[in-house]
Amino acid sequence: MRSFSILVLAFLTTFFSAPNQAAEPSVSILMYHHVSDSTPRVTSVTAEELREHLQYLKDNDFTVIDIRDAIAGVRGEKELPEKAVVLTFDDAYQNIFTNGRPVLQEFDVPWTLFVATDPVGNTPGRYMSWDQIRQLHEEGVVIANHSTDHAHMPRRAQGESDEDWRQRMAENILKAEQRILDEVGVSYRLFAFPYGEYDNQLANLVEELDFIGFGQHSGGFGATSDFRAIPRFAAAGIYANLNTLGTKMGALAFRLKDVTYRDTLLRHDETKPALEIELDTSDFHNNQLNCFIRGQAHTPEWIADNRFRIQAESPVSIGRSRYNCTAPSIAKRGRFYWYSIQWIRPDAQGSWPD
Repeated sequence: MRSFSILVLAFLTTFFSAPNQAAEPSVSILMYHHVSDSTPRVTSVTAEELREHLQYLKDNDFTVIDIRDAIAGVRGEKELPEKAVVLTFDDAYQNIFTNGRPVLQEFDVPWTLFVATDPVGNTPGRYMSWDQIRQLHEEGVVIANHSTDHAHMPRRAQGESDEDWRQRMAENILKAEQRILDEVGVSYRLFAFPYGEYDNQLANLVEELDFIGFGQHSGGFGATSDFRAIPRFAAAGIYANLNTLGTKMGALAFRLKDVTYRDTLLRHDETKPALEIELDTSDFHNNQLNCFIRGQAHTPEWIADNRFRIQAESPVSIGRSRYNCTAPSIAKRGRFYWYSIQWIRPDAQGSWPD
């Protein structure tokens, strides 16, 4: 056992400390919702925009891979392509089937559909039917879990205890997974948080239920990412622009050693959340690390050679907000390390907007 520990220590020392070490394999996961020109722009791409995204990936030597291969690859269980991308679609909207599916078939790429199960078959014209979802499965699409009802899951009901809330969330996730198993015959135990919202307790619950979780905060997905809440890049609305999305497609995952914060779900009076990150800095220059809060540049405070701290200087808004940090890779020129965390700040009544 002692010799094994020494080998592990030697590996970790090499992994985290080698000077100018090349970036480890990373995956960028893209997130879509509507494929339409008549739905809310903030969550929509047109079919032509989706085609442009896929053509860009093809022309720039990206490889679109199955989400299961991405997970296996960052775990070291199989080899990843140099520039790997995963495509995901949330909510099983009808327009994904009618407008998005033909484009995805045209480029012959794998993709994942995260399904909120209650609306399926119950809202014709807006959501797919189970027959359509079964057809997608037969065509190779990964059908995964997006809850039963797409509710704000971290939000507690009035007077609800943490234990009662936890039981309600577990039942929601497991009921949706069982519905997918009953209707489609698969259970991959992949779960996308509605709105990308989670707190510490919900993330822990997803792990305890043996699911892998996916958020809506941005960042590269790599070996040291939080598998309870894997990042995904929004690719719709203002984020559909390839001038910026192209950079995100090639994002790298920081090699994280420690991430410290109180909780992603803030107290109402907790207006300036603090975040500390310890990480391997061998493949970027510390002075090139840039962080952003509400889209504004924020200089991180380096409290050690490999540990920095960021904290908002003015109160974050009610609802969802993010801290984003990026740094250019030394070894992989033109590509950027990317880390993000999403905060939820409730109002005085414990609620927040969609």
